[in-house]
Amino acid sequence: MHLAEALQIAPGDDVALVGAGGKTTALFRLARELTDAGRRILLTTTTHLALEQTALAARRIGRGVHGVWPEVGAADIESALRAHGCALITGPADRALGKWTGLSAADLAPLRRLADLLLVEADGARQLPLKAPADHEPAIPDCATLVVVVVGLDVLGQPLTAAHVHRPERMSALTGAILGDPVTPELIARLLLHPMGGRKHVPPGARLIALLNKAETVERLAAARQLAALLLAENGYHQVLVGSLVTAQTDWAVFPSAQRG
Repeated sequence: MHLAEALQIAPGDDVALVGAGGKTTALFRLARELTDAGRRILLTTTTHLALEQTALAARRIGRGVHGVWPEVGAADIESALRAHGCALITGPADRALGKWTGLSAADLAPLRRLADLLLVEADGARQLPLKAPADHEPAIPDCATLVVVVVGLDVLGQPLTAAHVHRPERMSALTGAILGDPVTPELIARLLLHPMGGRKHVPPGARLIALLNKAETVERLAAARQLAALLLAENGYHQVLVGSLVTAQTDWAVFPSAQRG
């Protein structure tokens, strides 16, 4: 089962990826799978995307500093979609950060009609496997019909510190954990179930799915099953996916909520 199939992505969906531990990899894997299935895909971010990650896209199209599109127009986006099936849309580069800037909700609105699906990276985590959102995060667009919360399972057993968790103080405040405590499935579940944690800024009516990434060992798989049970028991998530984005495997274990079917 491919990732797009496991997520049950359909034409007309707008997908936002948040959390940590594999968002960008998931974004481009989904784009590849959906493009191979004949869908026209626009990729973008509402936060930032590393400059070197442009190489993962067949074509990047940039918005100008003043909100205009100096490089291309809608016809050029259409041409890119016909040629490649997908295109990456960003704002101008922030050279100090070494990243492309993101788009606003106003930027997204006129683009949506050009493609079958919109894939949005809506969070940043400084390449750490777990994060707690700041007051202004995540930047999920209101149009999102599916929100995927990503967690890197390599955080399990690691101490709750800035070396392993983005904003550990925030996670401590949300979950009651003490800084330095080991990260456990129970602790991750408390964060993901918190209305100011994994469920924050999810648009009304959007499906919410947890993607537990890097389940590459027997121990991580067992912990992921435990975490999935905790998330689904509270009826906070529609589904939980368990698998790996960093290996060649394409199979995903899907745990549906008994309450939601």
